[in-house]
Amino acid sequence: MAAFVLTVLAGLYLLVWWRDRTARFAWLAGSFLLMAAFFATDRLHQARSPYVDRSVWTIEIEIALAMMAVGVVDCLEVPARWRRWAQIGLSLPYVIWIVLMALGVPLLREKHNVMIIFTHVGMAALAFQAAKREPGAGHALIAMALLSVPGMSALLLMTGMEAVVLRYFVPMPLILLGVTLLTVALERRGRALRAEIKRRTQAENDLLALNTSLEQQVQQRTADLQNMIVGLESFNRTVSHDLRGPLSGIAGLAKVAHEALLQDDDSLARRMLPLIAKQASDSSGLVQALLSLAQVGEAEFVATPTNLEQVVQDTIRQLALSHPAWPIAAIHVHDLPTAEADPELLRPVFSNLIGNALKFSRSNVAPRIDISAQHDAQGLVIQVRDNGLGFDPAAAPSLFEPFVRLHSQMVEGHGVGLSIVRRAVERHGGRVWAEASPNEGASFFFTLPVRAAA
Repeated sequence: MAAFVLTVLAGLYLLVWWRDRTARFAWLAGSFLLMAAFFATDRLHQARSPYVDRSVWTIEIEIALAMMAVGVVDCLEVPARWRRWAQIGLSLPYVIWIVLMALGVPLLREKHNVMIIFTHVGMAALAFQAAKREPGAGHALIAMALLSVPGMSALLLMTGMEAVVLRYFVPMPLILLGVTLLTVALERRGRALRAEIKRRTQAENDLLALNTSLEQQVQQRTADLQNMIVGLESFNRTVSHDLRGPLSGIAGLAKVAHEALLQDDDSLARRMLPLIAKQASDSSGLVQALLSLAQVGEAEFVATPTNLEQVVQDTIRQLALSHPAWPIAAIHVHDLPTAEADPELLRPVFSNLIGNALKFSRSNVAPRIDISAQHDAQGLVIQVRDNGLGFDPAAAPSLFEPFVRLHSQMVEGHGVGLSIVRRAVERHGGRVWAEASPNEGASFFFTLPVRAAA
């Protein structure tokens, strides 16, 4: 039975060696195969004296034990600078024993058993060192299995049995050692494969994340190009329509005023000059709006700790100076935090959002504008809410396109302010959107991402 189990073990080690082509499994496969042959032919070399027989079977078992020492040291993955010396030191006693047998030196079985105890204790010490070096790898189990062989020998010696009896009791510890070595080796191999799978999975996830990031960048660049194209198309329409009309009007009115002056009719010229000034002012305002839009897109982004409440208060003071008729008192500023942002890019954002809220709510009997902020999963969300005219929610997606105006006949403007807001917010890596209902006011939101929010 022992020979059969040792043969099966040898076959398993051969299979693992065939798969991995690792020398340690070849050494162990050969060792267990020789041991199986030794125990299978036990009747051919029965022990009849306290001295070791000088036969081929004895040489075979010495070779098997030497091969086991080499394979075990390799399995323990002793550091390379010591591994070869450890293999030589633990296998050399068996080689010396074979040489002495060949020279005809009488050798007691008790001394042979002491040599087995010495080599297995040495391998166990290396196993305990490996357990300290690599905790949880199973080396401690190998050490205990290795100690079972000298433990069995010590037990026999203490009970007073003859040394020759060891050959009949030692197969079980050897089988235990073989099973333990194979189990630990396969478990380590499985753990290494799992670690490799985890590493490759992580690398795959990193690659997917990188691809997603690149796709997002491409989408962002594409969106920027589309916005640029839309802006250029709108600019062309504006130049061809909004600017051409006022400029043609200015030219026509100036011509009429000039002809009236030539005829000494200054009353007509006096009526024309205010109209010329109005159209020139409107044209100048449109050009300034276009310049502001371009400047927001081209300005260098410099994020610094920015007190949002201070920026809002500065904006309100500027609006009060430039538009004294607007209901500035209706503005209510709630607690606003400090954020990592570009204050120069945030000023036109607040200026346009608060200015629009004032323009669209000033006709209300009790106008009110609320400016607040809160943190959520997107980062910092700033809201500007009014109780003015509102608008159709279906029109919200197009509000931030250049020159889009929903109340062109009721409220002055050029339709560029919200485009400036969107471009400045996107420079921060955030987004902007609006919610409203007709005659129920509107709320404009924009975000500063987590990386830009203090």
